Amino acid sequence: MKQGETSNVRVKETMWLGTAALAMVMASEAYAAQAHDAPPVRAAHHDDDDDDDDDGHPVQSGEIVVTARKLDSARASVSASLGASTYALSNDAIEKRPSGEAANLVNVLMQMPGVTQGGDSAIRVRGQNHVQYRINNIILPEGLSDPADTLRARFADRIELVTGALPAQYGLQTGGVVNITTKSGVYEHGGEVELYGGTQGRFEPAFELAGSSGNTNYYLSGSYLHSDAGLPPADRNAIPLHDRTDQGDGLAYVDHIIDSASRVALILGVSGDALQTPHPRGLVASGLTSEAWGGEQRKGSQYGMLSYQRSEDGLTLQVAGFLNHASRRLEPDQAGDLAFNGIARQYQTNGLSSGLQTEAVYALGQQHHLRAGLLATWRQTKTDAVETVLALAPATGTLALAGRFSAQRLETGVYLEDEWKPLDRLTLNYGLRLDRVTGQGGGNAVGPRANLVWEPIQGTTLHAGYARYFVPAPQRDDAIDPSRFSGTSEALPTQSDDPARAEKDDYVDIGISQKLDELTLGVDAYWRRATNLLDEAWTSDGLLARSFNYARGHGRGVEFSATWSEGPISAWGNLSVSWLDGQGIVSGQSPFSASQITWTASHAVAAASDQRLSGSAGLTWHSGPLRLSTDATYGSGLPRSSSNSVLDDGRMPAWVQLNLAAVYRVKGLRHRPLDLRVDVTNALDTPRRVQDGSSLAGGMAQWGGRRGVFVGVEQSF
Repeated sequence: MKQGETSNVRVKETMWLGTAALAMVMASEAYAAQAHDAPPVRAAHHDDDDDDDDDGHPVQSGEIVVTARKLDSARASVSASLGASTYALSNDAIEKRPSGEAANLVNVLMQMPGVTQGGDSAIRVRGQNHVQYRINNIILPEGLSDPADTLRARFADRIELVTGALPAQYGLQTGGVVNITTKSGVYEHGGEVELYGGTQGRFEPAFELAGSSGNTNYYLSGSYLHSDAGLPPADRNAIPLHDRTDQGDGLAYVDHIIDSASRVALILGVSGDALQTPHPRGLVASGLTSEAWGGEQRKGSQYGMLSYQRSEDGLTLQVAGFLNHASRRLEPDQAGDLAFNGIARQYQTNGLSSGLQTEAVYALGQQHHLRAGLLATWRQTKTDAVETVLALAPATGTLALAGRFSAQRLETGVYLEDEWKPLDRLTLNYGLRLDRVTGQGGGNAVGPRANLVWEPIQGTTLHAGYARYFVPAPQRDDAIDPSRFSGTSEALPTQSDDPARAEKDDYVDIGISQKLDELTLGVDAYWRRATNLLDEAWTSDGLLARSFNYARGHGRGVEFSATWSEGPISAWGNLSVSWLDGQGIVSGQSPFSASQITWTASHAVAAASDQRLSGSAGLTWHSGPLRLSTDATYGSGLPRSSSNSVLDDGRMPAWVQLNLAAVYRVKGLRHRPLDLRVDVTNALDTPRRVQDGSSLAGGMAQWGGRRGVFVGVEQSF
């Protein structure tokens, strides 16, 4: 057995054991039907296509359901989105679309306005990768990778994206907030098992369980994925070379209703991925072929969030503690990496974060709702690295450079805001946020926020807002000394490398939405001015991102959205036009030549994630047991860079991807719903070149996946 195959097996076993451990915590004897048919952009309601509740499984009492709904509503009121741009999808809407619940959050969010995908597969919102994730309004602790790339949509009852001029509650990011509401045993009793797979060697079994016992409710989900197409492939071939992956994830949610005004909730999650490093075909170096080139990476995360909520007499308080351990390991193919990249990196990074989040809202009469909160987070990362390079002078041969790096950070933030209705159709939300971040790339900041919402006539809503943002630089787990690579195959162009700095932004957002019977139209425009705009450059092998700053940055854009639903047909469409550029590199200079740094001082450079035009559209139709749907995404291409002094040198080709889906529902075991589905991704089989190796956003060539045909069977119990 090859080394890569052995590690993949180890990860498979680890994931199955992790998911089984969660199952043991949450196991129950209750089984019933799973929720399916809810209207879009609302929580899915229970509909098992069987009016005879003859399965003998317990159903939650009406009093508990009423209490839970009241507490859910109160929890939602803590989170403010007034004046910001908000887009949401229910679980039912996700299930109807191509890939259904098997899709990860990247695929779901890509259907929302202003969301694009960078060369590292992570999402960007309005060109920024500074995105905060929340589960049931509790901040998901920061890990070592984008959660949207690993989390499946299966456990989500509702996924909401809040962007624009955010209220004071949201800090330390400019992109937006993804708030996920989990499914719950209060409303769902029973479970599902699903088997999904098809081309590219995809095989994905998954399960869900939900139920209640007295005042305690639980939900549990888990899945395992094997595929021959893990990371973006390195060439346009329909069968990627050296791109296998094994992934597993599990999530458990349990809450206990203490009384009519309070409850305690626990969320546990685990994920782990083994990913081979893809390579292009046909390369030859030092007597080696790229077909024999190996290497892989493994990453994992384990997190827990414990919260207490009390809602009484106009006051809702939620206190939550969270803990997250994340790890990432790079396993090189030393001979292949040295031959083709000139460097072989062996990295083991472990990150630990913990924190306390306290938020409250108080209804001070009919005109004022006061919100306040406190957040404290501690983070630490440790990295052991061995970087093997080729010595070029004064002697030749291989040279192993070992190092151990660590970084710590404490983030604290407080906010206070008031939602005030001076007039019946006019609402003002204003507040102030104070942040302090220790360590390199941190600092102190005061962030005023203000949003105005006006409904001049029925069906018309206008909003305008201003936010002052503060974004600390990402923690660096490797203190780079560019001089240590001097005289080697990894020699960097510049011998200085100032640490990245915190970014500060002035952000303005205005928009209007109009509802015309079943049609809703929206237009949203934004403008931002940044000091020390953060961006990323990737290492020559495309494995590690390095943060750097432009002295100044400017962003602006317009987003158009439309949704329509009537009878069995619903449709949506989004179009975003945006610009994000920076000028004057002032930190992280080592990957850039002196002429490039000089050129940026007087020229605006497109940010690595600056896709000028992006869009998405889709259509769903259902008749009886049959559902048909299609969606499409479009991008005008990411920027590329030249090897000379010019950093902004054209764009990758524009691309479009069309996906199709058909779902047919029949009565399966015990007359419970059995869904049969067929999905076709990239139905036109259009090759999409994400990167060609020249862009700052990726050090190696990357392509989008080719056509995939997948089938799924989902049985409810």
